Amino acid sequence: MQDCNPGNQLESIWIRIKGTGTQKDLVVGVYYRPPSQDEGLDEAFCQQLTKQAQRRDIVVMGDFNYPDICWKTNSAKSTKSNKFLTCLADNFMVQKVEEATRGSATLDLILTNVEDLINTVEVVGSLGASDHVLLQFAIQRNAETKTSQTRILDFKRADFQKMKELLSAIPWTPILKNKGVKDGWEFFKSEILKAQMQTVPTKKKNKTSAKKPEWMSKELLTELKLKSDMHKKWKRGEITKEEFKRIANTCREKVRKAKAQNELRLARDIKNNKKGFFAYVGRKRKKKEAIGPLQGEDGVMATGDREKAELLNAFFASVFSEKESHLQPQQHGMDEGLGEIQPQIGKQVVQEHLASLNEFKSPGPDQLHPRVLKELAEVISEPLAIIFESSWRTGEVPADWRRANVVPIFKKGKKNDPNNYRPVSLTSIPGKILEKIIKEVVCEHLETNAVIANSQHGFTKNKSCQTNLISFFDRVTSWVDTGNAVDVAYLDFSKAFDKVPHDLLANKLVKCGLDKTTVRWICNWLSERTQRVLTNASSSSWKEVTSGVPQGSVLGPVLFNIFINDLDEGLEGTIIKFADDTKLGGIANTPEDRSRIQNDLERLERWAKTNKMKFNRDKCKILHFGRKNGNQRYRMGDAWLDSSVCEKDLGVLVDNKLNMSQQCDAAAKSQWDSGLHQ
Repeated sequence: MQDCNPGNQLESIWIRIKGTGTQKDLVVGVYYRPPSQDEGLDEAFCQQLTKQAQRRDIVVMGDFNYPDICWKTNSAKSTKSNKFLTCLADNFMVQKVEEATRGSATLDLILTNVEDLINTVEVVGSLGASDHVLLQFAIQRNAETKTSQTRILDFKRADFQKMKELLSAIPWTPILKNKGVKDGWEFFKSEILKAQMQTVPTKKKNKTSAKKPEWMSKELLTELKLKSDMHKKWKRGEITKEEFKRIANTCREKVRKAKAQNELRLARDIKNNKKGFFAYVGRKRKKKEAIGPLQGEDGVMATGDREKAELLNAFFASVFSEKESHLQPQQHGMDEGLGEIQPQIGKQVVQEHLASLNEFKSPGPDQLHPRVLKELAEVISEPLAIIFESSWRTGEVPADWRRANVVPIFKKGKKNDPNNYRPVSLTSIPGKILEKIIKEVVCEHLETNAVIANSQHGFTKNKSCQTNLISFFDRVTSWVDTGNAVDVAYLDFSKAFDKVPHDLLANKLVKCGLDKTTVRWICNWLSERTQRVLTNASSSSWKEVTSGVPQGSVLGPVLFNIFINDLDEGLEGTIIKFADDTKLGGIANTPEDRSRIQNDLERLERWAKTNKMKFNRDKCKILHFGRKNGNQRYRMGDAWLDSSVCEKDLGVLVDNKLNMSQQCDAAAKSQWDSGLHQ
């Protein structure tokens, strides 16, 4: 491959592996940079890198000899190193080596512009007499790009007026009044899908590469065609180079303006169309969203989409608590003290919820798309109001509202480890609307009766991550400023939302004073739930959900807050929560102070056992604040908790000196990694 290499002084070699089908070519480079290399050769390598990274997937490895670069913060002291970091950022390159490779310095690097190409980098000893470690990694790339067979609704060609006419002709009220909730729901769903089939055509899901750019207009296409024609004429000698340059520059300026206007539109619409904004950012980062190979407990790698879906669903189901008997309200303290209510749901309320739907969201397993429901708001609000009201009054919940398509969301760590994925449930859109209506009643009861402890800042009105951090550290800093030692325990529940036992939650719903009608509906909504996992274009088989509150549901966060609310009872120290993220802190000047903190940790451990929850003790850490802190060791159960000098607290790095410099560095690195620094 021909590259910029003055006098062949650069020690680099590049190979290009031809992509198959629509797959991009893969470029693999190896580079050695002597410690004393001059700036001219550094610039030449950056030119090589820039050239190879254009429209190609790239992996570069070698001994780069930049000892002053801190890869945790993407910062450096020297001008040479900072120029190199700028070159990487300009080409959206990510550095994958996280450990030192010679002494305490990370000199040997593995760089890529597609983050998922490199899964895990491992240190596997040294090679011969070298004082550098040996790095082992795999480049993960599908040998063949499959053509998508997925078909989606083509709303641009939809006839919504005809759909409204078809559904308006149905005498909904008399039909639904003579049916139960489940039969009424099935009739409603079948009529909507039948009308949809007649009025909304489908189309093949296009690949991103086949789509016209969002900023492209008919005018720009004409300009680009003119530029192409003028280029041919210039090559044939029919026009001068200056004439062609003038047209090319005009075209380039119009393209630049169109791209800028598109980015401005995406930024302005982010509130209503987050999906479009982050899809654009994702394309800029060249990051693949498809889930790669996954390793099972037996060490075997699952590579097919169906295999991966089954493996993830089996893992997600493995963390559930044991199944309890079917939830019956009378089994959970539903005595005469808790009255029934006769909920009334008006057509107008349902219509407002339908009209406010986000049409860019995905449908649930019932395949009722939010765009369709939104267009039909005026027509279908009455039948849905009848079904919703009957469901709430009787406690009868259609099976569709208890099914979930689970989308695995990567958290952090090894991407081939199923444990590093979080399940998010896509559930029925109409079912979610009833959840919203019921949630309003539940939240009003919780607020009116001050049920939720003041320590809870998650999913709570007028509270947030910011209020959590400010209220807690206002107290901690005031203690430290007055000369006290302070110990803070950062506590991590293992799979908290997935492990909530339904029987214990039902008891707590009764205890907080909710009416019998609403408790019965929630109990039935939680019972006999099923889920399947979607990966790329495939889905797993269905599995029973025996515990937990669905992540991605409307009611889930509120129910979790009710479940964890009594965590505070009997504690002497200061506790603060954001959903399940929990901090416990207190003054630690004397043995008695430290004993109180230890006693609180033991109370929390007992709470977890009683409530069938579990602390992830490996992730529970202690931060010691204050100059005269004795660095007391604490335990939970029979496990000693590790001390830490820095912890991430709701996305903010907090160190034991209450210094925010690490947070500033991390925020800067995040901008570099995302490519949004420019």
